[in-house]
Amino acid sequence: MQGKQLVCLLAVMYGGAFLTGFNENLMNMGLIDIMAEFGVDSITAQWLVTGFMIVSTVVVMCMAFLYRRVKLRALFFAASALTLAGSLLGLAAPNFAMLVVARIIQAAGSGVYIPMMMNTILAVTPKNKLGTYMSIGGCTITFGPAFAPVVCGALVTGFGWRSIFAAPCVMVAILVVLGLVFVKNLQNVEAHLDMPSVALSGIALFALSFGLAEIAADAVLGAAALVVAAVSAALFVVRQNACAHPLIGLGPMSRVTFWPAALFALVSLMSTFSMSVLLPLYFEGARGMTAFAAGLVMLVPVLANAASTIASGRVMDKRGGWPLIPLGFALIAGGFACMAVFASRLSLPAIFVAALLAYIGVGMTLSPSQTAGLRTLPPHENPFGVALMTTFTQIAACVGPSLYIGVMSSAQTSALVQGAAQSAAAAQGFATAVCVAAVLGLAACAGALMYCRFVIKRDASAQGGTGDANEFELDSIMEHDPFVVRDSALVGEAMHELVNRKVSGMPVVNGEGEPVGFISDGDIMRYLADHHVAISGPYSLMEAANSQTFDEKLAELIAQPVSRIATEGVVCIPASATLQEACTLLSSHKLKKVPVVRNDKIIGMLSRSDVIRSAMDAALGGLAE
Repeated sequence: MQGKQLVCLLAVMYGGAFLTGFNENLMNMGLIDIMAEFGVDSITAQWLVTGFMIVSTVVVMCMAFLYRRVKLRALFFAASALTLAGSLLGLAAPNFAMLVVARIIQAAGSGVYIPMMMNTILAVTPKNKLGTYMSIGGCTITFGPAFAPVVCGALVTGFGWRSIFAAPCVMVAILVVLGLVFVKNLQNVEAHLDMPSVALSGIALFALSFGLAEIAADAVLGAAALVVAAVSAALFVVRQNACAHPLIGLGPMSRVTFWPAALFALVSLMSTFSMSVLLPLYFEGARGMTAFAAGLVMLVPVLANAASTIASGRVMDKRGGWPLIPLGFALIAGGFACMAVFASRLSLPAIFVAALLAYIGVGMTLSPSQTAGLRTLPPHENPFGVALMTTFTQIAACVGPSLYIGVMSSAQTSALVQGAAQSAAAAQGFATAVCVAAVLGLAACAGALMYCRFVIKRDASAQGGTGDANEFELDSIMEHDPFVVRDSALVGEAMHELVNRKVSGMPVVNGEGEPVGFISDGDIMRYLADHHVAISGPYSLMEAANSQTFDEKLAELIAQPVSRIATEGVVCIPASATLQEACTLLSSHKLKKVPVVRNDKIIGMLSRSDVIRSAMDAALGGLAE
């Protein structure tokens, strides 16, 4: 796929991911008004968020099948149609039950966009740029929650809560127009959908979310729901390992480099989704702010999250997860701890700074954690890895709001019973919820420290263990008779070697055979040009060659030692380097050949053609197998 086509396709995929993030947070700024209009409490109202997440999670779990079986264009337009239908129904919903139905339809479409984006990135982008492209994707997902509070807050304040559904209608229309032009089909493979697995996943997610929401208010009912969730989840895992066509292949979860990264992404997303629900409730309930004002306060922290996501993706590509991921979780834990301390004081600047720290921490952990896990998978496991990673994303979206709103509601009710004012009770409930989040962030920080140390040791061991093999690989493809010239030789001798060997340059070595420089036909031309004012190009050089003055200068040049005109220093590659490192060196320095050194002495010469020939032999051998 050409560069412009790739950019346009990914732009549409990123737009869909933005819409998903926007829709996930669509209701947050209107919950207070919805609770008042329909007479429901916060635990009931949060099902507009949690129900959306449960349905979209089930869709995400089906995406390993859908992405492989359904054409990309058909999948994209089906998702857009469902999202538009749910949004239109939300505009006209006459009661709370119909509003929940609207959100379910909306979720069925929105759940497709993020895994579709991630699978497309894995299919069309090089792996050494995976962190950058994934971080851009993570940034677009983050921009959805960034603008949702502001846009929806303004709509709720100016036109009422129903108007918030107009925003996704407009976005879907734009995406459909762009998709008609830029979305192209990719290769599909045979796939099957296991319906019992779909049913088990839905039951497990609903029971888990319901149990976490109710456990603080009704311990028996909540515990019973959690037992149902655990049993359903266990049956789901058994089913995936037993059936011929699992809904999600659990192979990536057996990789010690994948499952911890998935858990880190889970905790990171629980943090951001909980903040997107808890902070509006705190600002509106405890501080008495309007929905629009609450959205404006949240805008800067969420935009900072987007900036840290992009920067972290670049760092991840260059340096890996250390110390990025542990430091990010430390910021998350610190931010939540500060919220817990200052919530009861109703200090807006302190809560703002704390939210800023936590959101930046999420940016440093989410995409890097996803990249750390996905980049270790072989290509045939990519759809399952994406499905698992996005499933963990959706589980976080279900569990986070349910858990923290349940804790907040229980603490708030307790405070009201003890005679606290409404605003003080809301602040106390918020403080208790973010205290739990801080503990979870601290645990993730400790786990990330151990994970990153393990990855560093594993990579060092792998490099040490493959050093001989890499050396043999270069040894088997390089030229073993390197042409070099001593630094004490005359330029005339070097010119003779350049002509006879039909090369444009040679390394210069000292008496011990160590490379000290490089002489090329360009060095010779520059010397002559510098010492003959008439020479300004190839044609004037030919003209000057007919004069006695040029002959004199040429005679002077060939009698000079090579060290007089050679370029100091020479780019070399160690014999233990990998072929990928050789490619990088030749490309970055724009070289056709590079000396191979061992123990500081040149032992061979590696050319672009040697590397390409080796790569082609390996590719053809793999096809033959």
